[in-house]
Amino acid sequence: MADLRRLVKSAVLRIFTRYAIGSVVAGVISEATLLLVYGLGLLGAQAASVLAWACGAVVNYVLNRRWAWGRRGRPKPLRELLPYWLTSVASLGITTWATGQADRLGARLFEAEGPRVAFVGAAFLAVYGLLFIAKFCFFHYFVFADTPRRSAPAPAEAAEADAEERRRRSLSHVPSTTRE
Repeated sequence: MADLRRLVKSAVLRIFTRYAIGSVVAGVISEATLLLVYGLGLLGAQAASVLAWACGAVVNYVLNRRWAWGRRGRPKPLRELLPYWLTSVASLGITTWATGQADRLGARLFEAEGPRVAFVGAAFLAVYGLLFIAKFCFFHYFVFADTPRRSAPAPAEAAEADAEERRRRSLSHVPSTTRE
């Protein structure tokens, strides 16, 4: 039971929850884009999948980096940007392939347009669902992981640093004529 309480209060659960919410927001944007442009016949299944990915990917990156993992400032190109976008592009490739396959299968299974569009949309969501956990682990333990330089100091070191900071601040706020 104590392990469950620790998990509920952990930073990983908070980050995962924010990642999940951000993924849902990006997924809704992507799915709506896919269903709109594919359903209206503006683009084929694979082109609609690419557009849907692009619309959701930017939103997802911003929400993941800033909200879920709390990163601010300029991202590190090799540590954050490259692995994040390579993962996203790999997801794009997988979902594009899956929606193309679903479109071909859906054309044989359904005569009506509505069920075929729903089938392609379900394939798109299913692939994103399968990639969800793998991407979280990769982002959490590699892309947005703290490097040794950024990691928090040991508790003893942190206590010493806090004490030194308080002493330094107190000296700067006391007029020099009253210091000993």
